Amino acid sequence: MIAALRARLRRRWPIARQLATALVVIVLVNCVLIFVAMTIWTANEERHIRETSSPATQRAIAALDAGRVPDFKGIDKVIKEVNDLTETVNERGNTALLICLLLAAICDFVLGSIFLAKLGRGLNDVAFTARRVADGDLSARAPLVRWASAEEAQLIDDFNAMAQSLQRAERELAESTAAIAHELRTPLTILRGRIQGTIDGLFAHEEKEMRSLLLQVEGLGQLVDDLQTINLAKSDRMILNPDHIDLAQEVERVIALVRPDLEAAGLEPVLILRPTAIVADAARIRQMIGAVLSNAQRYAAGSGPLRICTARHGGWAVLEIVDHGPGLPEEAMDKAFDRFWRAEASRARHSGGSGLGLSVVRAIAEAHDGTATLANHEGGGAIFTLRLPVGVAPDAA
Repeated sequence: MIAALRARLRRRWPIARQLATALVVIVLVNCVLIFVAMTIWTANEERHIRETSSPATQRAIAALDAGRVPDFKGIDKVIKEVNDLTETVNERGNTALLICLLLAAICDFVLGSIFLAKLGRGLNDVAFTARRVADGDLSARAPLVRWASAEEAQLIDDFNAMAQSLQRAERELAESTAAIAHELRTPLTILRGRIQGTIDGLFAHEEKEMRSLLLQVEGLGQLVDDLQTINLAKSDRMILNPDHIDLAQEVERVIALVRPDLEAAGLEPVLILRPTAIVADAARIRQMIGAVLSNAQRYAAGSGPLRICTARHGGWAVLEIVDHGPGLPEEAMDKAFDRFWRAEASRARHSGGSGLGLSVVRAIAEAHDGTATLANHEGGGAIFTLRLPVGVAPDAA
């Protein structure tokens, strides 16, 4: 009960409730201020009347206060003096009322400034932080103030999330630019050197030499295709051709093509395939499967059995690929699908590929409204899991 009460008290009020509460407080303060001021003025006015009235009037007032009936002359004297004082008392009362209203207005201004400064501080902080972000400081974050309303707290959270996304996008852009330059430098250098050497007569026009150059060109083309796939997915413009397919059959088709390469790398495919009908782009599905198998061939070479399973769980088609390689460090779990990330410290293409394979896999999976994850397997190695919805065709952009 106490915990529930504390949790309720920690809930932030909507700004409408905060403003209504502030208004009620100001009205109550006004009422108390006017009541106290008029009470003081009334007591002071009574005292002033007693002090300035004639002795006969004072005796009549004293008799009335004592519960006695004053004599006729005293009453007549009181009536005459009251008539004379009425206009003066009214003028003094109006003046006192105006002073009270002026004091109330000043009090309202002070209290309103204090309350609104407290209630609007979150908006001011967001505005100040927004100016810092506009000036290029993407690390700026708006603090969550104590008296922030529910709307202000939500605005602060959303603004900080936006600033964090902008900072991450800027970092990824810088890293991607550097990585793309690194990936292009080696093949372009080779192509330029070989072509210049051929022109200068240093290399003969042999078929072997041309095939070597063609491989470099194909590598560049694959890099460009992977980058285009990722960018299309991020901008929701990836073109998909969904059709009714069997995930197990697509796996078999890919395995038939890459089995020799897997076996040459010391991997033995173990297929546990159950028919799993889905609506998806068959070419993109095969592209995903090929990229994951290529990743396993690179990082789990010589680890023996490579278990590949397909099954259906509820409304999801699930593909699992389990290797028995070294697995991934815990700190690398969230980075495995980042563009140009490799498990090794070296960025050499011969050991780490382009670093786009798993990024392409996640992009295609998300384009199908699915998910792709990579984790360490309990028995050692890594387990890749692809989950795709069944029976729902993705939008063909």
